[in-house]
Amino acid sequence: MGFLIRSLDRSHDVKGFKCANENLDDWLKNTARQHQEKNQCSSTHVLADEQSPDVIIGYYALAMRGLVQREVLPKNMQKALPLNVPAITLVRLAVSLKEQKKGHGERLLLDAMTKAKTASRLIGGSFLFVDAKDTESAIFYAHYGFVALPDDLLILCMPIVGIP
Repeated sequence: MGFLIRSLDRSHDVKGFKCANENLDDWLKNTARQHQEKNQCSSTHVLADEQSPDVIIGYYALAMRGLVQREVLPKNMQKALPLNVPAITLVRLAVSLKEQKKGHGERLLLDAMTKAKTASRLIGGSFLFVDAKDTESAIFYAHYGFVALPDDLLILCMPIVGIP
């Protein structure tokens, strides 16, 4: 069984996706495709089995964060940076209830990190941010090298230069 990650399109069954967070379900069903097709506010990528490419196992979305003030970053990340640094945000990441605890979250996160690194080479971007939905999610991201901001433990970041 092989998996593929590709951009969300009309062939994907967004209505059939259900994860543990209703807000993430609703965003995929009501907003993701609109962002993708109309105004490019974010870019959504879905994970599917090659045998059922229209069934969404999980998804993530990336967007520009804009400029972030250097002082909000952890002290050890502030060295040699301008006052404002460009950043990218992992806006959403979710895995369907039936497919959780199978490594798909890691697969999606690593792909998102790779795409963020590629985008930063093309347009600039010093950090990848994630706004964790809860403490459990923050712990998941910390496991992959994200560091919480001193003033908000649910906002985490990592220097893009550190992405393998």
